[in-house]
Amino acid sequence: MANFGNNDEGKQVSNFAKYTGIAFQMLATIGVFAFVGYKIDEHSGSTKSIYTAMLGLLGVIISLYMVIRSLTKK
Repeated sequence: MANFGNNDEGKQVSNFAKYTGIAFQMLATIGVFAFVGYKIDEHSGSTKSIYTAMLGLLGVIISLYMVIRSLTKK
């Protein structure tokens, strides 16, 4: 007698863990880039947060690239 319910639940838990890990990886990447930009802006004494914005955007682009790469990998 096969128990198909447990297999589906295991797959759901696995997918949940995978996608949660991807979300935390995105947050960490964007956060690190934005923090570095903030520190550069703070060190330069600029009143505008140019580096924070630029590096934050770069972090978003890199994190999206990493997500797409991990989702298309077999």
